[in-house]
Amino acid sequence: MNKMLRAEDVKEEFLLCCICTKDFDEDLHVPRVLPCLHTFCQSCLRKMLKGEVLPCPMCKTEYLLPSEGIYVFPKDATRRNLIEFLRVRKRSSDIICKDCPDDNIASEFCKECYIFMCLECTRAHRRSLASRNHAVLSVEQLQKQGPEIFKRRLKCNKQGHEGQHLSFYCAKKGCEKMICTSCTVCDHDKNRGHIIQNMNDVHVEKKHELDKIFRMLEEDVKIAKELHKQTEQEMVNLDIKEFEVEQELDDAVKRCHDMIERRREDLREKVAILTDAKKSSLRARAEQLESFIQGVTGAREFSENIMTHTDVSEFVPLHTTLYRRLKVLTKHHVKKTMQIESPAFEPTRMEGDFHRFVKGMGNVTTVTHNKQLCTTRGHSDVSLASLRNTQAEGDVRHGEITCPNITFDSNTVHQYRDVSEDGKTLKNQSIGGQRLIGSNERRLKNYRGAISSRPLKGPGKFYFEVLVDFQITKPLDNVNFVFEIGFSRRHDVDIGHYVYDQSTAWSFCAQQCDEHKQLCQWCRHNGRNLAHAPLSSASAGTVSQNTYGFLLETEQKRITVYDCTFKKKFYTFHNVDVSRPIWPVFGCHWPSKVKIDITLKTGADIVSIPNYMRTSSTMA
Repeated sequence: MNKMLRAEDVKEEFLLCCICTKDFDEDLHVPRVLPCLHTFCQSCLRKMLKGEVLPCPMCKTEYLLPSEGIYVFPKDATRRNLIEFLRVRKRSSDIICKDCPDDNIASEFCKECYIFMCLECTRAHRRSLASRNHAVLSVEQLQKQGPEIFKRRLKCNKQGHEGQHLSFYCAKKGCEKMICTSCTVCDHDKNRGHIIQNMNDVHVEKKHELDKIFRMLEEDVKIAKELHKQTEQEMVNLDIKEFEVEQELDDAVKRCHDMIERRREDLREKVAILTDAKKSSLRARAEQLESFIQGVTGAREFSENIMTHTDVSEFVPLHTTLYRRLKVLTKHHVKKTMQIESPAFEPTRMEGDFHRFVKGMGNVTTVTHNKQLCTTRGHSDVSLASLRNTQAEGDVRHGEITCPNITFDSNTVHQYRDVSEDGKTLKNQSIGGQRLIGSNERRLKNYRGAISSRPLKGPGKFYFEVLVDFQITKPLDNVNFVFEIGFSRRHDVDIGHYVYDQSTAWSFCAQQCDEHKQLCQWCRHNGRNLAHAPLSSASAGTVSQNTYGFLLETEQKRITVYDCTFKKKFYTFHNVDVSRPIWPVFGCHWPSKVKIDITLKTGADIVSIPNYMRTSSTMA
């Protein structure tokens, strides 16, 4: 049984016209529902009419009205009934008798006639032959009831049929209206092709119809929410991309010295303008998706209200409006693919004789790529012929565990990251000042880091350690991603800035955390957070130095992350796909806010396997 609605549960604004802020009533401010499911009083609707066109003040949808004008829009029975419920509960002393000219305070309510009466009129009502058997309740009794007591069984307004309940529905095409018993005989004879249905049956059928549409919309809403989330993330990525494009632009301009300083400023301004334009586009997309989500949510709430708070005869007119609205919503195609544009810098005519082209040098444009929702990543990889399972030079074995001699591959390092000469240290800050990067197909273009010099391929157990040393120079916020150590397919690494959201990658990373209000370390796979724990403060001046161990066991199909600083196991990834070679990948981010050094400890650098690897348990 549903819990009875309390007066305090009814939002006051639900019972007010949002334009004139007047209470809805049965006279001047009758609530009427537009096809978009927004409700306003009919007085305001009249004022908003522009000839035969009525624009919705909420969503700006325009409606061309027929000859009957605003009366084509049905009354919102839910609000109308709740108004009476609230009046009885909160302002019963203001209710005036509707059956006499003396404006006496009402004390009784006739459920059949739906009128409030004073004591004198109630006596007359009970003496009348036509109304002596009506259900009459006192105001005190009404105050103990829920809003369902105010549901109205609509009656036929056809001449001669007055007072008869609309208990049937003619489903014949062209009729499609509620009718009374007399109508079934006089105007809607089955022998003339009319289809007569019981209103209760129609009520059930219409409810099932709405449920079916809502089930269809649920998947679109789910996709819309995910796209909305991705859209917001892309707005964040634009900030990251803006910073990196400015870095490219600055490096190119410095090679041209003072002659193109003015051009540099022009291009920086264009980057900012273009970024703002793309943000506005994404923001508009997010608002469209949010509007769609709110539309479906509002329709669901409206549906629940009319099914809960209206009589079956009240329900049908509102159902038509709701049904049409849902049809409109179903036509809103939520694309599973979103087009993303981000700024990019093109060093046009800047490497040659730039004296002649100084005013036209450089250009800021956008690059476009599509991000498919819920798609699987590509699994292409390097030739397996070159990946034989042999122990390479420099590898060291400790029992059944191999410590591979791997380094950072300097040929893959992103142009704004640096690898030391011995290949053991990766930095997000320049080591030797400005670097001139030649063309290299293997170089990472999106992933901000480097790949190991070779992959790990079973059968076997492989272990290496990583020292992460960072200093925060500017406060971090919740979008700042500091570092990532992951395992991925080679050709999937450069899909984006990170690998944690891929189905073919397993990631250990550090990022600002809303829950702990500090920098946390996370284990992630396929976009899911599997484990996390606090790491350090995110404020400027914070210094951190931690060593982590990584054990890949191909036969057990698992990767275990160890916190070597605190000598404990952090997390174990299970069901790791080891059918193809796995490449260790290393990312370091936000050089404008964090100085990061990632140093490998591999091969002969590892003298022994720590004992806690055999005794510690996975973090909860």
